[in-house]
Amino acid sequence: MNKSNRKYIIVLVLCFAALIAIQMLAPKPISWKASYVKKDKIPYGTSALHQMLPFLFNQKNIIDKELPVYTLLHDSEIENTNYILINDQITLDTLEINELIKFARKGNHVFIAGNKFGEGFSSHFKVRVSDSFYEDPGFKTDSGTINVFDNSAAKINFTSKKLKAKEDYTFSKAFRNSYFTSIDTAKTVILGQNSNNKPNFISIKEGKGYFYFCSVPEVFTNYHFVNPRCKALSFLPVRDVIWDEYYKAGRFVDRSPLNVIFRHPSLLAAYYLLIISLLIFMIIGIKRKQRIIPIWKPLKNTTLKFVDVVGTLYYQKGDHKNMAEKKIAYFLDHLRTSFHLKTNEYNEEFIERMSNLSGIEKTKISDLFDYFKEISLKQKISQQELMTLEKKIEEFYSLNK
Repeated sequence: MNKSNRKYIIVLVLCFAALIAIQMLAPKPISWKASYVKKDKIPYGTSALHQMLPFLFNQKNIIDKELPVYTLLHDSEIENTNYILINDQITLDTLEINELIKFARKGNHVFIAGNKFGEGFSSHFKVRVSDSFYEDPGFKTDSGTINVFDNSAAKINFTSKKLKAKEDYTFSKAFRNSYFTSIDTAKTVILGQNSNNKPNFISIKEGKGYFYFCSVPEVFTNYHFVNPRCKALSFLPVRDVIWDEYYKAGRFVDRSPLNVIFRHPSLLAAYYLLIISLLIFMIIGIKRKQRIIPIWKPLKNTTLKFVDVVGTLYYQKGDHKNMAEKKIAYFLDHLRTSFHLKTNEYNEEFIERMSNLSGIEKTKISDLFDYFKEISLKQKISQQELMTLEKKIEEFYSLNK
C-alpha cells in the first residue's frame, strides 16, 4: 500500500467512525405509539401510573397479570380486589365479559378505560362510544393531517361537586376526546364529562360490585400525568389490585411458529425429538465419505534374504579370505563402537584393557587376535579356517559381560 493511499484510507475511516458516533450519540426520536404498557416510558405508556398504584391504594398488593380474562378469573375465588384494564381499544369476547360480570357480582370492582369498546359491552351494558379528535396545531403525525378541533373540545372534568375542579382539565397534543353516545340511564351514574357535557366517565352497579368505564384512556398515560386520573381511580376501594398487561396495544406478541410449538406439549416433544435426531445424524454422518481405499500389503523385510544371497554368492565363489576380512572388520567396528578402543594395534595394553572391559580372560582375547593376524598373513584360507574364525568371534560375544 502506498503512503499516499494510506492517508486517504485513514481519513475515510475517521469519517465513518465520526458518523457512527454521531448516530449513536444523537437523541432518539420520541415514539408517540399508543402502548399503555407498564414498562414503557414513552408518552403513551403507563409506567408513571403503575409506579403510583401502591401509593393510591395504601400499599396494597399490585398484581400484574399477562393472562386473558377467562384464564385468570374462570373458577377463581378472587374476592375484595380491583381489576384495572387500560388500553386504546377494549375488545373482549362474550365469555371474557361474562367472567368479568361474575367477578364484579362477588363484590369486586372493574375499572376499564378505552377509546372503543367491543359489541359485547354494548349489548350487555348498553354503552356506545363516539369520538372526536383534538390535535395541537403544532403537533405532527406520520399518518397525515387530522382535523383540528377547537381547544375547548379537549377539556374534561368530574360531575361530582367534591371532585369537580374550578377549571376544566385541558389536554394538548394527540388527544382522542371520546365520549359515550348511549348509556342505560336507569343503571348508569355519570362521573365525568367533557366541555360539551358529553359523558366520558361512568359507573354501573353489577351485583355487589361496580364497573367503571372511562372513554379517555389518554389521561392515564405518561404524557398526560395530571390529577384527573388519580381522582378517577379514587372511586375504587382501597384493596388489592390486578393490573392487566395482556390487553395492551404495545404488548409484544411472539407470532413465530416456535411460539405455537412451545405452547403444545405434544408438538414440543416432537420438536425436541427432531432436534435430537438431527444431532445424532450429524454426529454419525460427520465422518468423511469416500470410495473404498484398497488394502496395500506392507513391504517385507528382505534383509535376511539379501544376506542369504550374498552369503551364497561368496560360498559359490569360494573367496573365504574376503569373507573372513569382512567379518574381522565388522568385529573391530563393534569393539570401537561398544568399548571406544583403538583397534589399529594389538599390544599387551590393548589386550589387558579389552579383558577388563569385556570380562573375558586375556588368553582367549590374545588367542582371538593372534588368529586375526594369522588369517591376514595368508593369501587364501580354507572353509574350515573361516568356520574356526566364526566360532571364535561367537565365543567372544557369548562370554562378553
